[in-house]
Amino acid sequence: MENIFTFILEQAFGICALVSTSISMQLKKKRSLMILQTTSEAFIVAQYFVKGAITGSYMAIVSFIRDIIFTKYDKKRAPIWILLAIYTVMTVLTILSWSGPLSLLPFVGSLFYAWSLWYGKVKWICFGNAVGNTPYILYTILTGNYVLCIMTVIEVISAWIGFFRPDKKALKSPKKVKSPKKSS
Repeated sequence: MENIFTFILEQAFGICALVSTSISMQLKKKRSLMILQTTSEAFIVAQYFVKGAITGSYMAIVSFIRDIIFTKYDKKRAPIWILLAIYTVMTVLTILSWSGPLSLLPFVGSLFYAWSLWYGKVKWICFGNAVGNTPYILYTILTGNYVLCIMTVIEVISAWIGFFRPDKKALKSPKKVKSPKKSS
C-alpha cells in the first residue's frame, strides 16, 4: 500500500500533466503545441515513475525525448529514420519491461501518436493524440493512475475538438479583389 505522500505526489503530477496537455490540444501552431506536450510528458514520466508503472514510464520517457526532437522540426517533417529509431527504442523498452498484455497498451498508443507527430500537421497531431491515447485510458485505469486517466480522457476529448474545430482562416470570406479600371 502506498503512503499518502506518494499518492498526493502522483496526483499532483497528473494534474500538471492534465493542464498542460489540455491547453496544448487547443493550439494551432505546432511549436507551441509541442512545447506544452513535452512539458506534459515530463509530468507523466514523473507520475508513472512514482507509481511504478514501468512500461508506461519508459514510453513516457521516449515520448518526452520524441517531443523534444520533433519540436526541432517545427517547419518541416523529421527524416523517416528518426521515426524508425523512436519505434525501435519503444519496441526494445516494451520487451525489456514486459509485464504481460498490459504492456501493449502504452506501446501501441505511443506508436500511433509518434507517427502523427512525425507527420507534422497540427490537425493530424490532434487526430493521432485522440486515437493514440485511447489505449492509455485503459492502461491508466489498470495501473491505478486515476488522475492520469481523467487527464487522458480530457486529452482525447480535447484532441477530437481540436481535430474537428473549423479553421478560422478557412471560414473568413475571401477579400474582394479590385477590378482593374477601364481605360477610355
